Amino acid sequence: MAARKKNAQDKIIRSLDTEGFYSDYSKAGMLYAKLIRSPSDSGKIKDIELENIPEGYFLYTAKDIPGSKTISINKASSSVFAGNSISYRGEPVAILIGPDEVTVNELAEKVNITFDVGNFEAALDKVIQKQKTNKHSSEADFSDMAELINDLPSLNNVIDKSHFEEFLAKEVATREVKFGLYEEKTIAEADKILFEESGLFTTTDTWQQTMVAPKWQETDGAFAYMDGRDLHIYTPSRWTSFVQKSISESLKLPSENIYIHKTKSAGVFPNGLWRTSHLAVQTAMAAFLSKKPVKLVLSQEEQEHFMIPGVLTTVAYKTALEANGRISALKILIDIDIGASNPFAQELTDRITLASFSYYKPKNLYIKTITHTSKKSPTTICIHNIDSQAFFAIENEVQKICNQINIFPDEFRLINALPEDTDKKKSQNEKPFPFDIPTNGLEASLQTVLKDSDFNRKYASFHMEAIDRIEKSSKPFFALPLRGVGLASAYSVSGYSGVTAFSYDSKIEVTLYKDDRLVIHAIKPSSVIQEIWKNTAAAILEIPAENVEIDSNYTIDTLPASPEDTFTSIGIMNELIRKCCNEIQKKRFHQPLPISSKKGVQKNTKKKWDKEAFRGTPYYTSSFASAVVEIELDTYTYNEKIKGIWISIDCGELYDQAAAVRTIRLEVQQELTMLVRDKTIRCDAIHIRFIKSDNKSGQIGGLVHNVLPAAFSSAISLAVTKQLTSLPCTEARLFSLIKNKTRTGEKKEAGSSEGSK
Repeated sequence: MAARKKNAQDKIIRSLDTEGFYSDYSKAGMLYAKLIRSPSDSGKIKDIELENIPEGYFLYTAKDIPGSKTISINKASSSVFAGNSISYRGEPVAILIGPDEVTVNELAEKVNITFDVGNFEAALDKVIQKQKTNKHSSEADFSDMAELINDLPSLNNVIDKSHFEEFLAKEVATREVKFGLYEEKTIAEADKILFEESGLFTTTDTWQQTMVAPKWQETDGAFAYMDGRDLHIYTPSRWTSFVQKSISESLKLPSENIYIHKTKSAGVFPNGLWRTSHLAVQTAMAAFLSKKPVKLVLSQEEQEHFMIPGVLTTVAYKTALEANGRISALKILIDIDIGASNPFAQELTDRITLASFSYYKPKNLYIKTITHTSKKSPTTICIHNIDSQAFFAIENEVQKICNQINIFPDEFRLINALPEDTDKKKSQNEKPFPFDIPTNGLEASLQTVLKDSDFNRKYASFHMEAIDRIEKSSKPFFALPLRGVGLASAYSVSGYSGVTAFSYDSKIEVTLYKDDRLVIHAIKPSSVIQEIWKNTAAAILEIPAENVEIDSNYTIDTLPASPEDTFTSIGIMNELIRKCCNEIQKKRFHQPLPISSKKGVQKNTKKKWDKEAFRGTPYYTSSFASAVVEIELDTYTYNEKIKGIWISIDCGELYDQAAAVRTIRLEVQQELTMLVRDKTIRCDAIHIRFIKSDNKSGQIGGLVHNVLPAAFSSAISLAVTKQLTSLPCTEARLFSLIKNKTRTGEKKEAGSSEGSK
């Protein structure tokens, strides 16, 4: 772990190795912590107090913070503890610590938070309580109540109206994309021509996917203690430099006295970028002020309500289609709710905008994305899943279109993956599609998963059965389950060239010492990828793999400025290791050892993306995945059963197929815990196929989350013959969909009988 070390220049070293979970650590005399949260979503705090607090228990508020009372990043700031105005219901206003966890929780309920409107609320409550005790009041009693009401202080005196205006929803980021007719005419004029006067088939729908972390994972929190003048904190952070900076500023403690011990991030959607930094600072403050070891562990309820992974995104589509299935026009309106704050608003806005049309290239495209604040809790960012909600939306839209116009889903995707007439010479006035999303792995992944799952035969059969059920009678035959099959295809990227809050410039240093010892200076990835790095380097330099080590020690001033999630450990980083080793190999017999080589992403890669015009090639590399999900719905219990999952992936050169398969299987199992709320769906038939190709190595993390939810919801929609537009689903929702269809069918059947009479 991060112990004090000195190098040759007498500089203090910090280790970025990861060990254990923060909840595993403790020390003698440890105090348990509980965050005190605001019961109101607005207002100004006058006082926070706890009467008769027992000895050994402490309550700290914003007033006790010795340094900065806010955490700042990317020109956005958030309070460590709300010291005046409240931004959202549940905002932390204080931290209570003590030696007994049960007592701490009991005392937390007794903490009194007084607001500006306290006098008015107290007087009003007095009136209400008096009226409750006099249910059979006389006229005199009503007269007394009227007098009490008249004596209430004026609302204008107790409510600061400017405060409420301050926290109205604000637009914090926008992005608009225009292509085709939308570049030449106004939005209204283009809409009229494309959707009203064209006579083409049009369809509209709105989609929403909410990421819900499974309850079996470790909740967020931190553990901290003082050792003399040094502060040690254990936290599942993936952004060590930011946590260290924030603690240093809040506690006025020099960085050399702060030791960040990285622990494992538990969960499918780690919050290790920003929200966990708040918890780390709050815990560190309590330990610093009390001089005692302090552990903060969020409850499951707090985790679910206040540590939301990702942002709430709603994507609305309006699509116009030609007879051959080609998309003539695609209009996309995106609403992103970041809660009270999120310092990565523009990053979220741009990435979700780019994913909203996936790899499809319509003739006319308009996208308007608006990102705004709300009275919900602050949100964070999951870099590997940043665009998953958009993929869910576009893939469901595509599947819905295929059902409506009777075209096979794979055929529709391939028709729209490339601009029309790409082999024909374009006229000089015809503009190319503004975004270049490489589709090298698309067709191979699609055709492979279709063959493995027998998708087209099942889709045609289930689709015809669904149509027959609708036309004759929507009332299902209860002896048989309802069946459906869904297909989704999406990509996962490595590196982003747009305007960003992070540096995606992966850099690495490799040094060859005497005795053929090779050191790769980088943050350690998973054990599987570590072995890939070592084997890659050993093969090039012709040394034993056991001679290769990965050094994750950094001086304080060289800690990576960007979060670890921005460094792609496979693909880009492995390619950089190759380049470093090849350079060392050329020099090793001509120069004395040690020999070092430093490499980073080539600058010409970024030149392919025009930040100002927002067009070009936005990503360094991409991996493609296609997924098929086959389901059955029991018409008695309304329980869903997944008959099979098929996933095919083209991620370029594959270094360890067995490890890659294990990774994808694990991600599938994680997804199955989140498709239906508060329930894990079983699937015993999971088929994974990796496709051999010469494409650049790409990221596989996040691929399952980009395709599996959409394939699942498409399968459900086909089974119940009604579109499922949001996830996670609930058993009540499935019941409602089937029940409503049954009622519709009974009405149609009754109408036909009346007509025949």
